[in-house]
Amino acid sequence: MAVYDPRGGGNVHTDQILTNISVGLTNLGMVGDVLFPTVRVRKQSDIYYVFPDRSGWAPDLLDYRAPGAEANEIPGLVVATDTYFAQEHALQIGVVDEEVENADAPLDPFRDGTELVTSRVLMGREYAIQLMVRDVNNYPTGLKVTLAGATQWSDYANSNPISDFKTARRAMHALMFREPNVAIIPYQVMSQLEDHPDFIERIKYSQAGVLTQDIIGTLIGIPRIVVPGLGVNNANIGQAASIGYLWGKDVVIAWVPDRAGLRLPAFGYEFVWPINGQTMVTERWREPQRVRDVVRVRRRYDLKGIMVDGTGDFTAGYLIKDAVA
Repeated sequence: MAVYDPRGGGNVHTDQILTNISVGLTNLGMVGDVLFPTVRVRKQSDIYYVFPDRSGWAPDLLDYRAPGAEANEIPGLVVATDTYFAQEHALQIGVVDEEVENADAPLDPFRDGTELVTSRVLMGREYAIQLMVRDVNNYPTGLKVTLAGATQWSDYANSNPISDFKTARRAMHALMFREPNVAIIPYQVMSQLEDHPDFIERIKYSQAGVLTQDIIGTLIGIPRIVVPGLGVNNANIGQAASIGYLWGKDVVIAWVPDRAGLRLPAFGYEFVWPINGQTMVTERWREPQRVRDVVRVRRRYDLKGIMVDGTGDFTAGYLIKDAVA
């Protein structure tokens, strides 16, 4: 019997059933794909175009044409380029024969192993996204604010979250002439906003007095509110668990297109180089010398800010750091 060949040969094969399990787990309370829609690409690395030029917004007062004359010709848009490299991210787990033979329902070693490996791969992606978008150094002046003391929304007497959201919307609109359409409001922040007098006062005569995400979205003028409540263990392997909220207490406001496209402005994209036509696959092979099977999950991607300034800072987003104490 053939054994595993790390160069890709041997008896390694894509397990479609386990791949379906893995794909079905992509929504694990993670919100990174909301900010970074997936763009499937044909090559592992390539160049893509960005459009920093705004000449299309300029009125042309020389557009009249006399009968029989040629129309005035204008230059095309100035384009710039950036690159992506879809690095492979993969983890694997061994499933020994004894575990398979002894497992009782509802345990399923192959399903359980696939779910564990998938969640770890996706957690790595989610961790990278939140690390990128919560970094104040990745936003230009005017598109970020750090709250402290009385300005934090946990101070009900002095803070003004609705005003803070309006400031963010105006700052973004002044740069891209579009209103932001997504706000990532972590659980620790949302749970305090729900009781904030700024919101309660505005609904007490017209609603049941109970705030929902949709109502908050209406009041702050941002249609899509996403509330991540995902936990993370920050301890190293072998250390005592150190559990916390992955998305912390920072609010990210962004403009995200309805569909991903290389010519569409966006906060960010995930460039994915498919494997066998799929964004993520689960592979399985036999290791007879160890009397076990191995399950591996793979995804190849690069996370890129799309609307950025000359230094690479996000210009289609706004960061509110330390929104609550």
